[in-house]
Amino acid sequence: MKRRNAIALAAICLLAALAAAPIFAAPKNTLVFSMDSEIPALDPQKANAAPSFTVGNGLFEALVRTVDGKVTPGMAKEWTTSADGKTLTFKLRDAKWSDGKPVTAQDFEYGIKRLLDPKTASEYAFAAYYIKGAEDYNLGKNASADSVGVKATDAKTLVISLKNPTPYFIAYLGALSFMPARKDIVEKYGERYATSADTAVYNGPFILKEWKNEQSKKLVKNPNYWNKAAIKLEAVEILQISDPGTALAMYENGELDFVEVPTNLFKQYEAKANAYFNGADDFIKVQVQPNPAKPWLANQNFRKALGLAIDRESYCNIATKGLYVPATRYVLPIVMGLKKHYAEEYPLDYYGLKADTAKAKDYLKKALAELKIDSPDKISVEYLIQDNEECRLMAETLQQQVEKNLGIRFTIKLVPRKQRTAMEQSHDYDLVYGGWMPDYDDPMTYMEIWLGDSSQNNSGYASAAFDGYVKGALVEKDPKKRMDMLFNAEKTLLGDAVCIPLQIRRKVVLESKQLSGLSKPLIGAVYDYVYASVKR
Repeated sequence: MKRRNAIALAAICLLAALAAAPIFAAPKNTLVFSMDSEIPALDPQKANAAPSFTVGNGLFEALVRTVDGKVTPGMAKEWTTSADGKTLTFKLRDAKWSDGKPVTAQDFEYGIKRLLDPKTASEYAFAAYYIKGAEDYNLGKNASADSVGVKATDAKTLVISLKNPTPYFIAYLGALSFMPARKDIVEKYGERYATSADTAVYNGPFILKEWKNEQSKKLVKNPNYWNKAAIKLEAVEILQISDPGTALAMYENGELDFVEVPTNLFKQYEAKANAYFNGADDFIKVQVQPNPAKPWLANQNFRKALGLAIDRESYCNIATKGLYVPATRYVLPIVMGLKKHYAEEYPLDYYGLKADTAKAKDYLKKALAELKIDSPDKISVEYLIQDNEECRLMAETLQQQVEKNLGIRFTIKLVPRKQRTAMEQSHDYDLVYGGWMPDYDDPMTYMEIWLGDSSQNNSGYASAAFDGYVKGALVEKDPKKRMDMLFNAEKTLLGDAVCIPLQIRRKVVLESKQLSGLSKPLIGAVYDYVYASVKR
């Protein structure tokens, strides 16, 4: 389809959606926005996706809260760091849960140890590995939770002992995984904990009032929140709308207070809102566990051929209409390095903007010889990706490039987000569309998830060289040597071609004139609405 015809069709579809969209009358002082799928989980210790972090950020509060990139006091009113940088002591403020019971240091101790408990099976347990004894406990090498360096010395004092000095760990403690948990509530509801509005208690700015699966969630202001005077919203309505065109139509009708512009309509709305980097980069993750039916997945030369066969500039222009930026490396360039952005201090264009078809075919030829396969068309790969129109276009664009440049068979498997996540976690894929948003402002946040023993690493990838660089950086005290190690880790990961960069995400968000104070953080949640306000 020609570009102008595609744009015309998109405009017609938008007009139709405007006419057909249901009218939702937003209450006063209520923020209304949409998400494109069901929230995977709201149990802080089990949540592992940006939508969960976005909702959970308003329901719970950790020791600290990051506001507009700055770490501010949360449940902890103050904290100190020992001279050797290994001991963090937090003093909690007077605060209450939504049921009126006090928030205690014991709730934080329990929550962090629950995150690490092997029975919880949290994919984010690795986030706490900086804590003394945490990794051994999580991996079953030490059966006692008492071995973990987290201790409530009294109801208002929490002491965390780190394996090594880690300055950015304070910021990390604001993540959803480190939220407190009430032992009595968790044990009361068991597997049903935080799966509905009435199976959890909340210590954040809002309470989850309603949870209608596949439809909506309603948050209301928490009267027990310690800083309730700073919260202007009375409620937050989060609607589940899978079709981005419908969401845009509802915004145009005044039914949503902000909306993401679909990539296919980016150019039409570009002048009305600024595109911004939201902290995420996207990549193809390759399943490299031995697979007798598809041995090429474990072949490094085949994976290198795949990475070189992609024309990233064309891919972004076609699949995202130029909204996303081609990724020629893995780590997000704008995270901090030593004193400047990481990319300024450690420049790298591992992949070019254009496909290198000659080199890709050379690597494919080597792979075919190693695999004793006489023709590329005997190789097939399946690409797992979420079933929405934007992802469909991305997958089809990739399919066309790979099949043309390598001559292999490239099929697409479109599934709902929840199913894609489940398949990814169970290693049930050849290639999967992956992405990562930083949990803190440091390249390590992109590296640690690829460690051979990381709970986030479901690719089967295990590299002694890569692990050596990353684990060396975890204990290295010299900042320059540490950053050098992380750069070497990135180059090793790219060379092993288990993670094939695609694009750096940008978003274009339209906001109503009634809305103010909405934050779009680089780290964690997609949107931070806690201090927003709406005047109707």
